[in-house]
Amino acid sequence: MIRRLVRLVALCLAAVAPLANGQELAVQPTPFTVLLDFAALRQPAAPKPALPIWLESVKIIPAEPAGESAVSGLPESKDTPHTTVRIRLRSLPGLSEAVLLRLFFDDLATAHPTITAWSETGVQSFNSGPLGAGLDLPVSESMSIPTQGVAYLDIDLPGDGSNLRKALLTTLKKSTVNQPLDFAPVTSSSITEPVIDPFGNPAPQPAAANDTYLFGRVRATLEPGLVKLAAPKFSTNPAPESEATPEVKTSAVYEFDLEAAPLMALVTLDILNADPLAPLQVWVNNMPVGVVSMQLADLADPAYAGVVRPLQAMRFHYAGWLHGQIVLPGAALKAGANTITLQLPSGASPVAIRAIELQLKHNWRILDYQFAP
Repeated sequence: MIRRLVRLVALCLAAVAPLANGQELAVQPTPFTVLLDFAALRQPAAPKPALPIWLESVKIIPAEPAGESAVSGLPESKDTPHTTVRIRLRSLPGLSEAVLLRLFFDDLATAHPTITAWSETGVQSFNSGPLGAGLDLPVSESMSIPTQGVAYLDIDLPGDGSNLRKALLTTLKKSTVNQPLDFAPVTSSSITEPVIDPFGNPAPQPAAANDTYLFGRVRATLEPGLVKLAAPKFSTNPAPESEATPEVKTSAVYEFDLEAAPLMALVTLDILNADPLAPLQVWVNNMPVGVVSMQLADLADPAYAGVVRPLQAMRFHYAGWLHGQIVLPGAALKAGANTITLQLPSGASPVAIRAIELQLKHNWRILDYQFAP
C-alpha cells in the first residue's frame, strides 16, 4: 500500500512538470519548519511527527480537574479544565533565537487559546493573552516569540482542545531593511516584532484613529472594529438590515458626507474566512459597483481549508485575514450624503470584516495628468 501511494505521488508530480516549460519539479526543502496537525496527534497511538532539529518534542496534556493548573501555571475557573500542548525546544544558538508560531483554531467564545513561553525553572517570558474574538469562524494568529532562555512553549485552551487545528512553527533570522522615516510601517500588536509572512500575506494594519491627508489623498476609517456577515437569502439587491441579528448582519452599510465628489476612491478592508470564489459585493448609493478583490496568499499556505458539500466540487475558505480592496469611480460618489454597502452573495459562508477604510483622490497642485484625444 505504501509503495502504491508513493507511486501515485510520483505520477502526480510528473503530470505537473510540463506546466513549468519542461523544468524539473523540485520539492521545496523546509528543514527548519514543522506543521503540526493536532487532529492527527490526538488519535490513539498516533506516530510521532517529524520535527526539525531545534524542536525536541510535542506533547498534548489532556484537561485536568478544575483548579490551579499544574501544567502551565495559568489560573483556571473552577468549572473549566484546560488542555495544554507543550512544545519543548532545544537550545541552538544562532539557529533558534526567535520562532514564528502561527496557530490555526476555531474561534470559539468559550475556548480562546493562550500561548506562553517558559524557562526550565518556571519563569514566564512571553504571554500572548487570549487569542481570537469569539467569531465562531476558523482563524489563524501569528506571532514571533524570542526563545533565549526558553525551554518550552505552552498552548493552553479551556476544555478538551478540540477547536485547536494546526500550528506552523519556523525559525526566524534577522535582516536589515531600510525604510523611509515618514512612512514607517505599523504592525499589529499581536506580533511582537515585524515579521515577513512565509506565504506572502501582508501584516495586518490597525485602522487609523484620525482622517489623514497626503498629496491630494484623503484617508478615513469607516469601521475600525469587527463585523460578522452572513449571506442573505437573495442578493440581487442590498439586503435590508432588518434581516440581521445583533451578532451577525446580512449587510454592512456605511454612511458618510463629502464636501465634494472625488476623482477616484478606494475601499480597503480585511476579510476573515473568505471564499475566493464568493467575494463581497459592493453597492455605492444603492448602485452595484462590483466585488472586492482579495490579495490571496500562496496556495501552499495551510490556512486554506477545504469545504465539501453534496454534489459540489470542493471550495476553499481562508482561515486567516486577507486584505481586500475595490476601486470606485469618482462619479459614483457625490457631494453630500453617501452610502457604501458590503454584502455576501447568496449561499456564501459567513465572514468577518474589519479595518474598513475609504481613500479619496482629489486634485492637488502637483497632480500629474495629460489630455488624451
